[in-house]
Amino acid sequence: MSDQTLKRQATRLGLQVNWKDAQGHRRRVSVDTLRRLVPLLESKAGSGAPSLLVTETGVSTPLPTNGAKNGDNEPTFALIFEDGRQIEGRLRRARDGKLHLPRIAHAGYHTLSTGRQEFTLAIAPRQAPPITERGWGLTTQIYSLRAQNDGGIGHLGAVADLAKRAGTAGADALLLSPTHAMFASNSAQYSPYSPSSRQFFNVLLADPACTFDTATLQAARKHAHLNPAELHQLETALLIDWPRAGHLRLKLLRALYDLHIAPAPPIEFTEFIRAGGMELQQHAIFEVLHAQSARRGPRGGDWRLWPIAIRSPGSPETAHFAHEMMREIDFHRFLQWITSRSLLAVQECARKSGMRIGLIGDLAVGVDPAGSECWMHQGEHLSEISIGAPPDALSRSGQNWGLTTFSPHGLRANGYRGFIAMLRANLPHMGGLRIDHVMGLRRLWIIPKGEGPEDGAYLTYPSADLMRLSTLEASRANAVLIGEDLGTVEPAFRRDMIRHGLTGMNVLPFQRDADGTFLTCKQWSRTAVAMTTTHDLPPLARWWQGLDLARTDTTSQTERAAERTALWATVTDRPASEPPVSATGAATFVDRAISFVADTPCPLTLVPLEDLAGLNEQPNVPGTTTSHPNWRQRYPAPVRTLLTRRGAKKHLSILQTARPRT
Repeated sequence: MSDQTLKRQATRLGLQVNWKDAQGHRRRVSVDTLRRLVPLLESKAGSGAPSLLVTETGVSTPLPTNGAKNGDNEPTFALIFEDGRQIEGRLRRARDGKLHLPRIAHAGYHTLSTGRQEFTLAIAPRQAPPITERGWGLTTQIYSLRAQNDGGIGHLGAVADLAKRAGTAGADALLLSPTHAMFASNSAQYSPYSPSSRQFFNVLLADPACTFDTATLQAARKHAHLNPAELHQLETALLIDWPRAGHLRLKLLRALYDLHIAPAPPIEFTEFIRAGGMELQQHAIFEVLHAQSARRGPRGGDWRLWPIAIRSPGSPETAHFAHEMMREIDFHRFLQWITSRSLLAVQECARKSGMRIGLIGDLAVGVDPAGSECWMHQGEHLSEISIGAPPDALSRSGQNWGLTTFSPHGLRANGYRGFIAMLRANLPHMGGLRIDHVMGLRRLWIIPKGEGPEDGAYLTYPSADLMRLSTLEASRANAVLIGEDLGTVEPAFRRDMIRHGLTGMNVLPFQRDADGTFLTCKQWSRTAVAMTTTHDLPPLARWWQGLDLARTDTTSQTERAAERTALWATVTDRPASEPPVSATGAATFVDRAISFVADTPCPLTLVPLEDLAGLNEQPNVPGTTTSHPNWRQRYPAPVRTLLTRRGAKKHLSILQTARPRT
């Protein structure tokens, strides 16, 4: 294939052969990169008409067929709505010969028949549910929370306590770290943004107390031979020991299953299994296969290296394995059930406390290619590539996240099955959903296996369909959508977000004009939530004192001093002056910064628990693996103690005053 033919093929498959970097310079993808990526994308490219058509209310929809004229220039159609009602009418033929469906006002998934062809027609509302009233909320890392007898890992019971206390204090929302399924047999893999599946839940976050009483839990601990001294050591540690604590939590859950579920499954559990259907069963099968395969060595942790007979969830060998291991599979379905119950209980608690939104989940941008999601939906995922970011101001060498995600061609060919399932798994448990790296709905930087970030290319996605499906599912769940739109964002994409009702993110350190000057409070966008910081950035106190910088890096320290002075002038609305850099000065800055962010015109202000309590430790430092304890740090005290500290009480008062609940 000639280079020109290769480039045309790449363009047809959605690769941006030419693109602009963060500085606005035009760049060109190398021929070598295209030769690696094009065959992978072609392997996912389906043929024929799609089974799902996506549109929105009030829009005339072009159909992927010209239809048979049969002597009539305007063929007929029949549309059966979800509720069983049916309408018939005529299709309009445009000048180019394409047939168009008239405007339909009813959102939902309907069945469209046009002659010999039948489609599922997804009609989305024009916008996702809005954040209707000016409010505030908190953000938290679930695993970091402390609760009595938690075994060393924060769980959803502690989230319920935080939701109740925050809601009573006037909060409207609680943004959580991702709750996606990890690998139950490998607790050492714990980054919440590198899940096995976004369609299921991290079972280590389950709160057994939402289902079992205290006496039952105590009996289960004895049955599991849990050592009280070891549990105490894990519970009082500053950092989570994921392998040990995860193992002990699963032992407790196994004891509860063996003693109280397996002998006589409750009706709620059997109903959960029925509703979960084949998808739930396949995820549970994967967990059991993964556990057995991982014992055979490091290659066993990756389904792509398993024996060919079990690499597919639909193979006869996989079905035989499931029949032989049904009790183990049932245990993993129980784990999903108790975690789902825990989440629903927390959302109920949040709403009862007065929160108007309640929990906001976090949807990771990708998954581990060796995980359940890719095994179950192989035709919809690009398991042979990684996603990341090109070189930019944040990372001069670019980023390779070691994750993968959907194939745009595989999505279309399979009627967006995996994408819809992912949304439906998360939205019903929440009052909102934050979409990580929301720009991925339009394009993602994909990298050939074994190559560096600089050798990647942008792959475009059917953003109109993905945004419409997101608004449709959010509307059905009555949940708000927040898109993490930090970094390089195309202006047209941000306009599409606004049009579809996706709220963006305004984060204090990034709120600057084109010259780098910090924006005043009133200049912040009304179409985004206001945040002091995020999990990938240092908390305010840490940033203020420069603790995230190397002491020997004089250039960075000098630049931080200038930023500190400029931001101090902005949040205090005073002329620039050298502010104090002591711990006392940091506390004063945090007060002013939270007050500043609360006063913005944004519809919702979100303050991380780290900033509310004036903490210094950062949950995650991007680009590090061993130099920082990412995703392991615990809060220094239980929620009830954190929220009653003087600094936290002051910050709660600031938020209550600036954004009172009406």
